[in-house]
Amino acid sequence: MNTTKKFEHYIEFFNREEEKEKILNILRQEPQEINFIYGPINSGKTTLIQKLIEDLPKDKYTVFYINLRGKLIKEYGGFVRALFKVKRKEISEKLSEKGEKLAKKALVFAGRYLSGIPIEKDMFDGFLDAESTEDVFEFLEEYFLKISETKIPILIIDELQVIGDLEINGKAIYKLFNFFIRLTKELHICHVFTLSSDSLFIERVYNEAMLHGRCNYLIIDDFDEQTTKKFLEKYDLTEEERELVWHYFGGKPHYLLYTVLSKWSNKNIKDTVNEKIKEKVKYLEDVFDELLYTSPKVKIGDKENIVNREKLMELLKKFTEHEKIEDKGISRAEKIYFINKNILFLDIKKELLSRNQNLTYLQSGKF
Repeated sequence: MNTTKKFEHYIEFFNREEEKEKILNILRQEPQEINFIYGPINSGKTTLIQKLIEDLPKDKYTVFYINLRGKLIKEYGGFVRALFKVKRKEISEKLSEKGEKLAKKALVFAGRYLSGIPIEKDMFDGFLDAESTEDVFEFLEEYFLKISETKIPILIIDELQVIGDLEINGKAIYKLFNFFIRLTKELHICHVFTLSSDSLFIERVYNEAMLHGRCNYLIIDDFDEQTTKKFLEKYDLTEEERELVWHYFGGKPHYLLYTVLSKWSNKNIKDTVNEKIKEKVKYLEDVFDELLYTSPKVKIGDKENIVNREKLMELLKKFTEHEKIEDKGISRAEKIYFINKNILFLDIKKELLSRNQNLTYLQSGKF
């Protein structure tokens, strides 16, 4: 249900038609691949997916959206709790019968999507006691098979990298990938989408041998200059204000929304930009100041590499004049360090490094 009419100001979903159409084309076909949706932090990945879910015909699709953002998952129990939404009702059916019954409930669900897989408490407790993923995936396979008889199930996991290093009798992520392959490449019963802003995680996935030929990668990037200025014009920013915002914020939707909200609050846009610049400069100052007293290490393979402060400065300065550079001849430890700090972003398909924020203000030579 759309509740936006009760608000005096509302920022509409804007100009993601190309990306939306790519996803819809995937949904029109039989499930074949795991779909990885990735992009810079705050580029609008989750917003796009939620808008897409809202517009899908409810009589054709059943959507399961699992958001791992902010969850601390270090053991099997946390993994199970993230997947399932407990229905507190006692039923005595066998596992397969329960799967069918719950699937039927999902088919008549009246909302936009199910947040987690609905499950009875006794079965949930049984999965926790088992401490093994095999029973969980067997149940889910049967669950999705039953739904696929009348609807098309869609499984979406946001911020999948949260469980990237989770160990459950081996790496849990590999078991999950095998399950995704089973749903898509083998059974063709369920569309699978995963979202992540962690480009190092996506790089690991991209280079994973078991996934070659079984994955599709879709980037949700920041807006280009034309789209950015068109968006700002829609909310009555002057030409001078639009130019200022683009120059310092680039096309990152998060900052554009912040600017529009400032406009609605009758704040001076120059003051808004300056406030954010001060925040960014302070963050970078703290990053580099810390390196004067510490020697952080980045693990590459089995070796830990010390991050070099001077090399970080050299790398950062490359982005004062270029928005993107080729991922070639760059010290890997420093690149990984900046990506982990959300300062840089790696596009694995194009092999390009881009800035996660506009760094034009560094031309002053402050660093």
